[in-house]
Amino acid sequence: MERSVKGLLGGGLKPNDARRFLIEAMIGAMNADGVVDPRESAVVERQIATHPLFHGLGPAAARTLIDLSNDAIKFAGSAFGRAPAIAKGLPARIHRLAAYGMAAEVAVADQQLVDGELHFLEALRIALRVSPFESEALIENARAGHLSEYLDDRYQRIKTLVPVACEVFALRALSRGLANDDHRHKVCDFFLSIPDLVMPREELNTELFRAFRKPRAPGAQVFGELSTVARGLPDAVDRYWMMVYTLVAELPATVPSWRVIPFIGVMQAAFQITDTDMELAVVDALTFPAALARPV
Repeated sequence: MERSVKGLLGGGLKPNDARRFLIEAMIGAMNADGVVDPRESAVVERQIATHPLFHGLGPAAARTLIDLSNDAIKFAGSAFGRAPAIAKGLPARIHRLAAYGMAAEVAVADQQLVDGELHFLEALRIALRVSPFESEALIENARAGHLSEYLDDRYQRIKTLVPVACEVFALRALSRGLANDDHRHKVCDFFLSIPDLVMPREELNTELFRAFRKPRAPGAQVFGELSTVARGLPDAVDRYWMMVYTLVAELPATVPSWRVIPFIGVMQAAFQITDTDMELAVVDALTFPAALARPV
């Protein structure tokens, strides 16, 4: 896991530090049943001390984030009520999976899952858009002591989708008449600001160059090309997140009006995403920082 995620959130304490919400997910799980078990506290301490996502976070900064988490939960009235805020603070898919997995590991530390913990984990799952399959696997791996390995596997799985995202954004550029080197470089910078899509710049440039210069059949249509991409993504969760990344690339002010963005409409149809899920994707897209350099 260290080779994979070190650097994504690492370093000293930052303004609006996303690690606060990883900690808050764990603190929420620890308090969900109204009883703080020493074994649960030990898991929180171990994760903060050893997990690569917390690399560089000193003891004083960690204490600050723990205090902020406790205060936020108390102000909300319960851990359950903080689930949407935790999701808002963690827009990236890999960070959301990590938050759920860490919360699950805390909840199972005392060898049982009681109603309060189950309700919190379900609220967190829904807010984080973690699928039932993924949540069950995260809980089972947390119970077995294999959470780090499972998260690393999921991280690597998400990284295999970067070439697919390159193809989607090449088609987006083609549909807008922007399939040129200048726009490709803007897309590269954009990908490097999305934790799920980060790769070494040279590798990312290679993948984007391949997608932007890909030979296409005469008369090829964007819908048909996107449908081919969708057929290679049998997992509806993968298709959902691909839509989220594409919405993030739009100017934030225009995202709520997704129905009038031509490429988004074509992509929705090709990826078979319902209007209900589109509205959820809008919410998730708007959790990414407004200041991102977008390839518009």
